[in-house]
Amino acid sequence: MCKIHNKLTELYCRTDKACICALCFKTDHKGHNVVLLEEEYEAVMSKKGAAMANIRKMIESRSKKVAEIKSSVDKAKKEKEASVQVFTDLISSIQRCQAELVEVIEERYAATKQKAEGFLTELKLEVTELKSRSSQLEQLSQSEDHHHFLQSFPKLCSPLNKDWTNTGVHSDLSFEAVRDSVTQLKQRVDELMEELPEIKMKRMREHAVDLTFDPDTAHCSLVISQDGKQVIDGDTEQSLPRYRKRFEACPEVLTKEGFTTGTFYYEVQVEGSTRWVIGVVKESVNRKTDAPQSVKSGYWTIGLDEGIYKAYRATKHSDEITLKEKPEKVGIFVDYNKGVVSFYNVISKSHLCSFTSCHFTEKVYPYFCLQEYMYGTNSAPLIITPVTQTH
Repeated sequence: MCKIHNKLTELYCRTDKACICALCFKTDHKGHNVVLLEEEYEAVMSKKGAAMANIRKMIESRSKKVAEIKSSVDKAKKEKEASVQVFTDLISSIQRCQAELVEVIEERYAATKQKAEGFLTELKLEVTELKSRSSQLEQLSQSEDHHHFLQSFPKLCSPLNKDWTNTGVHSDLSFEAVRDSVTQLKQRVDELMEELPEIKMKRMREHAVDLTFDPDTAHCSLVISQDGKQVIDGDTEQSLPRYRKRFEACPEVLTKEGFTTGTFYYEVQVEGSTRWVIGVVKESVNRKTDAPQSVKSGYWTIGLDEGIYKAYRATKHSDEITLKEKPEKVGIFVDYNKGVVSFYNVISKSHLCSFTSCHFTEKVYPYFCLQEYMYGTNSAPLIITPVTQTH
């Protein structure tokens, strides 16, 4: 029954997909595609077979996907158990080998020590004997009894029975080959672990540093948050002191913290920003003119420009970086001593780009450029985010 007119709903409005009565048709559904309810029922029923077949197909497809996902989970669980077991077996084997090796070393050491003590005892006795002869010879030389001197001298000067020239105790217990093999095994395991992105990211984050933007270096159009962790391009040049270290050509800024040795890591949120450049620069970069970004000029940077991710290596050339997904947060790892600057997608833990064989000769600073305001389309801030340790 129609709730409005209390009439039987004998019609069906295909336009509004609703069951209606004759009065509804006259008042609210004029010009709509309206048919008898029975006609619509038969039309829909004719599609039932195809609909059921489609549903069965979807059920089969989803059932396969359920089985596939369960299989992946089971595989991951088995992989976890197998990995734990292989390391458990390796640790057990190393501990057993260590115990056996120590036992062998102790046995060889005891034998060497015993042999050495025997030699030392003999040598000490001979030293005592020789000291006695020396004393006797000294006394004999002061005697005026020539007959006694001539009889005693040969005996006091005669060589001792044992020749110690080729006698010795070898301290080398011959375990160098074992030590080298274990060292190589450790190095190889460390190398393989470094290839796992989660492990690499965890180890890099152990070198995290706390950074804040340096307002004395910021271009006059940049606005830095009170906590010194966010910077935006306000698109309006402020009246600021003209410090020697301030950037005056482009919306650029450095951090207060610079580095001359060691390793450091930090993360920058770039989500929402459409044009940006980040990385590290040497302290002496040109801050008063629009200098080209390149390694030669002292820039080790990557950026986003007109939808293309680039690594700024050479003055007239930048390498396009092909990415599977856009990074929302970029991690920057710098090894000053090894001359390496690497960039990572923090969310996916994937490697973006690296500069190697960098020749650092002076202090380097984390660098940020917001490019152009672009009428508000590039108004999102660059944010130095706290680094969370992963376990």
